[in-house]
Formats: sequence, C-alpha cells, structure tokens
Amino acid sequence: MVPSATALALCLALLLACPTHGERLASPRRVRFAAEVARHLLRWEPGHGCPSSARYDVEYKVYGSSIPWTAVPECRRSAGLSCDLTQYTPDPERRYYARVRAVSGSHTSPWQKSSAFSPQEASPRLVGQSLSVTGNAIQVRLQPLLHSGNVTQEYEDFQKNMARYLVYVRRTQDNQTLRVVESSAEFTISELLWGTRYCVSVELSMANRAGRATRTHEHCVTTGHREAELLPAILGSTFSTLLLLGLLGALLAHTYTRKPVRTPSVLKSFMKQSSLWVEHEPPSSGSLDADPIQQLFLTHKEPQPCTLTQLPRLPPALGSSHRISYTDP
Repeated sequence: MVPSATALALCLALLLACPTHGERLASPRRVRFAAEVARHLLRWEPGHGCPSSARYDVEYKVYGSSIPWTAVPECRRSAGLSCDLTQYTPDPERRYYARVRAVSGSHTSPWQKSSAFSPQEASPRLVGQSLSVTGNAIQVRLQPLLHSGNVTQEYEDFQKNMARYLVYVRRTQDNQTLRVVESSAEFTISELLWGTRYCVSVELSMANRAGRATRTHEHCVTTGHREAELLPAILGSTFSTLLLLGLLGALLAHTYTRKPVRTPSVLKSFMKQSSLWVEHEPPSSGSLDADPIQQLFLTHKEPQPCTLTQLPRLPPALGSSHRISYTDP
C-alpha cells in the first residue's frame, strides 16, 4: 500500500508541475544583458514550474528600427541559460533588445524581453595577468580590454586614466588578505614576507561607469628567500674589495721599485768628445753596469794652480843684466 501511495503522489506532483495540453509554459525570469567589453551575454533564469528538459529560443531587435525581431541561430532550442549576442550587437551608437521563450515538446512560453542595452554600457575586463618575483616583491602586469572597435588615441588615453584596479593579495599561510587600489596596469607589491606564498586576483572598474568587472582567478607565487638574495651581494662585495686591494698593492710596488737607467747614446757620444775627459782604461767586466754619470766625476781631474816653481827656468846666460839684440840679416 505504501509504495503505491508514493507512486500516486509522485504522478500527481508531475501533473501539477508540467503543463497539460493547451497550457503555456512559464516565461523565463530575469532576462538581462551581462555584458563585458567585446563579450555581450544575455542571461536568464527558468520560469516557475518549468521542467528541466525545457529548451529556449532567443531573438534580438535594434531599438527604433523597423526590422522585425530576428532569431539567433546559435541559440535556437538551447539547453543553456545564456546566449552570446556579441556579433549581433556591435554598434556602440545603437541600443538593442533581446527576448527569450521556453519550449518543451509542443508547448511554448510567452516571450520575455530584456531592457535596452548599449555596448557603451559594457564593463571592461582583463584578458591577461602575469606575475614575477623579485626578492620579497611581486611585479604585476595586467592586460585590460577597456573598449572594442577602433577608437581615437584621445579616447583610449581617457579610458586608461579612468581605469582602477582593486588588487587582492592573499597570504596562504593564514589567509590574510591585503587590498590595494592601483591606477596603472603595471605595478609592484613590495615589503612582503620572505619565502612566503601569495595569491593575487584583480577586479577592474572604471571611474566614469557604474559596476565592476568580474574578479579574475587567483595566481599564486612564492617570494624569494633572504639567504639566496644576500649571497650574491656578499660575494660581489668581497670580490670588489679583493680587486681593489690587489690594484693598490700593484701600484705601490711599481712606485717603490726602480729599474736601472741606461745613458742615452747621444749623451755617451757627447761625453767621449768632451775635452774635460781623460782617457782611462775600460772598466772590468764586473763594472759594466756602472753609471756613466758616476764615472764622469771619478775620471775628471781638477785643474792645479800655477806657481812660480813650476815655471821653466831661463838659462844663466840669459839673465836680466844681459841684453839680447837682434840684427836683420
């Protein structure tokens, strides 16, 4: 009796939940655009009492245009709860509508329309994120997508100036999270703990728009170890000190060590021709390296004063009382 009662109750619940022949399905709920730059998604939720086997049709229309609603081929009889309308809503100067209905067998629901949407309302998004470690600091480089299509350089610079990056830095050992606001796509998170693992995620927003972009997935890195960072510095300092001391020693040795100087050949020739030199025997083989300048002072004779005793004496016949006369021939 119990199993049969349970089966009967289940069938009754299914009959109440599923529409009977001629009844309509409940329309999808919360139909809206969840758009980011260059990615315009239409999202919705199932209607009340709609079976899980229901499929969905999507159509779009340009606001103010006489063109009727146009079906989206990629989202015909779709089992999902979203549809990508990026290629059907490209013009930022126009506004678009979209609508969705549920289909189950031969039953369809009424269309449910979204509010008007413009591509200018799309939130910016990050298409790339890279981390690198230098010591106890993390360098972050982001690739934001702030607009779609061709724009002027002034508009692109304006978008960059309006961008704000909310950075979440989570320390894995205790899950403590640090929040930092940056205005540039490249920045450094410094003064972190050495040898510690951190996970970084970023949320992009625009100062001139409401709402924020989807927060990125976490990227994790480990900061450097203090010993590994200090060792190259110590070795470099030691090497520089030793090199400096070696150069100083070589300079002192060169200064206080004098090599023998040889007399130039021109000076030797002048010394040989001078009348102030006297002939002397060549030095022995042991004194070949003697300084020629020293030899100059050793071989030079001082002039002797002239005295009366050194004058030549006249013969006696040529005394002062005799007169000498000369006769011309």
